[in-house]
Amino acid sequence: MKVFTKKLFAGAALSIAAMSSAPSFAGENPTSPIMGIPASSLEEFGGREGVRAWAESLFYYIMLDNRIAPIFREFGNPERQIFLNTQLETMVLGGPNEYQGASMSAAHADLGITMTQFNAVVEAAYNACERNVIKYHTCNQLINALAPFTADIVTR
Repeated sequence: MKVFTKKLFAGAALSIAAMSSAPSFAGENPTSPIMGIPASSLEEFGGREGVRAWAESLFYYIMLDNRIAPIFREFGNPERQIFLNTQLETMVLGGPNEYQGASMSAAHADLGITMTQFNAVVEAAYNACERNVIKYHTCNQLINALAPFTADIVTR
């Protein structure tokens, strides 16, 4: 089960914006955490600052991994991605909906992401949780909540 869960995260984490067709506006009231995520999850991540530290660690590990670093070097802006991931993960964990990025399907459509590359980002996400002393259970709740969006990212 642990390996299966890991395979579902990376694209999912970035795909949550595609969940709703209704427009969202920065500064809205706090959202409810995604079904299955306890209201305490944002606090367990260390609040918004903890989520930002996690996102910074995520991209640290991504840039160390030769399976995925070239994609991020060529197409990405790590500072912007850290910013957007902080917004997105904060929202998923029950914080305010301030996400300003594109949907995951739009953002990844032309990248040709493989399942191997997707799994590499999942590994980076778990490493970021370890580095930031986020309990495995808490990290796994986030990953499971985002898993349905894998298909928006893996296109090859």
